[in-house]
Amino acid sequence: MKLPRMSIRYKIISLFVLAVALPVLLISIILISISRRSIRDSIFIQQQETVARVADRINSQLDRHKQLLSIYRDIGQLPGKQQVAAAREILGQSDALSEISLLDASGREQWKYDRTGPGKELIDRSRRGEYKFALSGRSYISSVYLSAQRSPYIILSVPLQGRSGALVAKLNLSQMWQWISEIKVGETGQAFVVDQKGNLIAHPEPERVWAHSNFSDLPVVRDFIERRQPSAERWSEYRDERGYKVVALYQYLPKLNWAVVTQIPAKEVYAPIRKMHENIIFWTIFFTGAFLYIGYQFVQRITNPLSLLKSGAEQISQGKLDIKLDIHTGDEIEDLAKNFEKMATALKELETLREDLIRMIIHDLKSPLSGIMGSLDYLESGMLGDITDDQKKIISLAKKSSESLLVMIQNLLDVAKMEEGKLELRKEKMDISAVIRERKYQFDTLVKNEGKTLSVDVEAGLPPIEAEQHLIERILNNLLTNAVNHTSTGGAITIGARHLGRFLEVRVADNGVGIPPEYRDKIFEKFVQVERKQAHLRTGAGLGLTFCKMVVETHGGHIRVESELNKGSAFIFTLPL
Repeated sequence: MKLPRMSIRYKIISLFVLAVALPVLLISIILISISRRSIRDSIFIQQQETVARVADRINSQLDRHKQLLSIYRDIGQLPGKQQVAAAREILGQSDALSEISLLDASGREQWKYDRTGPGKELIDRSRRGEYKFALSGRSYISSVYLSAQRSPYIILSVPLQGRSGALVAKLNLSQMWQWISEIKVGETGQAFVVDQKGNLIAHPEPERVWAHSNFSDLPVVRDFIERRQPSAERWSEYRDERGYKVVALYQYLPKLNWAVVTQIPAKEVYAPIRKMHENIIFWTIFFTGAFLYIGYQFVQRITNPLSLLKSGAEQISQGKLDIKLDIHTGDEIEDLAKNFEKMATALKELETLREDLIRMIIHDLKSPLSGIMGSLDYLESGMLGDITDDQKKIISLAKKSSESLLVMIQNLLDVAKMEEGKLELRKEKMDISAVIRERKYQFDTLVKNEGKTLSVDVEAGLPPIEAEQHLIERILNNLLTNAVNHTSTGGAITIGARHLGRFLEVRVADNGVGIPPEYRDKIFEKFVQVERKQAHLRTGAGLGLTFCKMVVETHGGHIRVESELNKGSAFIFTLPL
């Protein structure tokens, strides 16, 4: 498979892009991956610390109140008045405690005090947990209850000394609501507490607790209910009861069989990650662009001189030898440019010498050739005496060769003039149909003698053109001569003309040997000859078609060839109306 052609500029740029962009892109992807994980872990740890802090605060408050009750485990051994004073003292040490009661060994309340004074209705607690746990020598924490004022509370109890009863207290959880509302979870997040059934115990919005809200449908709460352990190294992502996508963690409180949950909008959680992505992408694009710009400038410093060298080489190949390469790179490219200029100067001097030599030879040949042709005419006239038929044939052959040589010399002169821009056209209105028929008349005898046919196919009513008739006649002469020379005996030659838009198209076709493909683009160059392999001959000096091309283009037209080996050729040229 052939690869598409690519200039060295794009090869170097492509190499530089790959050398810069791929590593930068790979590093950016690695940075994004590492940074994303680091930021995510950092946020996860922050949320873990927040939920653990809330849990620790609840546990510490619970332990504090249990310790407070434990201090008064000997309250049952005090006199009655001192018991009342101790109860008031306990209530005074904590605003969260709303009621203190003393149970005897049978589980009945001996007395009860709240913040309004002594309780009048004493009850039997012998079948309740606070008594049963005390009877076995253990402290007790109840489930959550709601008071008549819809405030949540729990019951704490510690056994009295000698298991002679229990000291029972009501711990109001309203203060825990205050703790929850004061906790800052991100910018817009929140924390709340649920029990083992998913019932809401504390929330920044108390009305949700009053409404007996149950959050067991939330994935994070369901995690707590089913597994009873923190969601270590992961968090739950879901849509909350309001439909917002959130990220949540929980911390299990084994003493209470509760869970503290922190919940924060996912948009807020991932904002630092998005910001980090944006920064990495921005700086990646910035530095990639900067490196590519620097690389492009560097490539330009290499490829621009090479482009100038390429342009100079193309000009030299086209014969334009007066070139000046303005290359100052201070390296081998500058040395190469100087050598190019020296080469062009040497070629120009050589071309000038060649042209001067050709011009001198042409002018020097033309005079003696004219003398030879005049002498042959004089001999052929018989003024020096009678000549035999064989002598006439020899003289005729010499005249024909002299005329061919004169045509070649004239072609050389005219080509040189056209190359130098010194050929002045003397245009006049001419009838191309008449010129073609006149050419046919002149070539008829030659064509018939060689056993070939020459026909004319001219479109009727062709308009006149403005051209130098002498030069157009010479074009037709050259093309017809080539056709005759390259057509075998019995071959056919056709001269045609037609109206084609703003041009007249003239066609000289034959059914001869044709032109090899490798020569079809070269036959209009100077001194290019096509070898006739069949006859092992080379015909023409290589200037006839060059002359034709230059004359046609000087008139504003175009010439081309259509050919197929062993089937013939057609030379077609156009002339503007």
